Amino acid sequence: MKYLRLAILLALGSSLFFSCNKEDDCIETIWYQDADGDGLGNPSNTQSACTQPDGYVSNATDTDDTSGNSATIATYGDALAAQVAAGDGNGIDNSFRISGLVINETSNTYFAVNGVHPINSGNYTAYYPKSIVEASLETDEIVNAWSFDASTLGRDVDMEALCFAENTSKLYIGDEYNFIYELDLSSGQVTREWNLADIGISTSTDRGVEALTYLNGYFYAGIQEERRIYQLDLHLDATDPGDADYQKVESLSSFAVNNSPSGLFAGQNGTLYMVAFGGGNVNQNIYNYTTSGTLSCTFALPSTVDIQQADGIYIDSNEEYAYIADSQGALNGLYSVYRIPWSASDCQ
Repeated sequence: MKYLRLAILLALGSSLFFSCNKEDDCIETIWYQDADGDGLGNPSNTQSACTQPDGYVSNATDTDDTSGNSATIATYGDALAAQVAAGDGNGIDNSFRISGLVINETSNTYFAVNGVHPINSGNYTAYYPKSIVEASLETDEIVNAWSFDASTLGRDVDMEALCFAENTSKLYIGDEYNFIYELDLSSGQVTREWNLADIGISTSTDRGVEALTYLNGYFYAGIQEERRIYQLDLHLDATDPGDADYQKVESLSSFAVNNSPSGLFAGQNGTLYMVAFGGGNVNQNIYNYTTSGTLSCTFALPSTVDIQQADGIYIDSNEEYAYIADSQGALNGLYSVYRIPWSASDCQ
């Protein structure tokens, strides 16, 4: 019996030893407490762990973790829910699943497009009209709405990305069928279109232009399937419809990115801010790329913002706030747009 007890103790000891060794295989990281939920950590309050603990972040730049900016986080989406209730979606989908986001700071409104496929549809051509909605940032109420489908544009549409160019009288729309449209907001008509097949861009259905922005005379389009960003010349200076360049598109350069782009915004410093599709914490970050394709920083969103699928980004001209669109927020009982505190110095 004595030897049996000894054998059992040796077996238990061996099991514990190897179990501990397996635990020790992880690489611990230092995490910083984010008590005020602004996405910035307190360098004086740390915890070492293999995985990120609740209430802790990897950033260590918060000088005052007791009075952060979490109160300035704002959410939007009531207007978009009202748009669906008013008939958008033809009853196929009961959530406005936003893709693309741009702000008109003069009128204090935001633009969003209901650009995701009906959840009850098994194919990509049973579309309801794609609605672009303008809503107030003060009251979150509908100001304008425009709808497009095969009957209005002559082809199936899957509008996903939005941006302005030199002014806010015309809105530029990226389509996952690899078209870019120019929408005249005064008339509500699509006045120009560019077919990216002309420059050799061809993707699977639902994998084309997902992100779009404008910088220094050129457009930058994020192609979801390729995980690539293209610099495009759309020849906006050719204003005569009879001009050969009126709807001509040229690709000037391109570069690969780490994740599939789902939103782009051109910063005042001449770089590109991107949100992306992906698993894990991909949706909780903003990625900053130079126009030559160098990833210069990754900005973590505040821990109080639970993005399900980042699908658009806009940063205001004072660089105080970043607006993030969430295409899956409404489906999960959350929000469609988040406004979060922003400082360009946080992304260096």
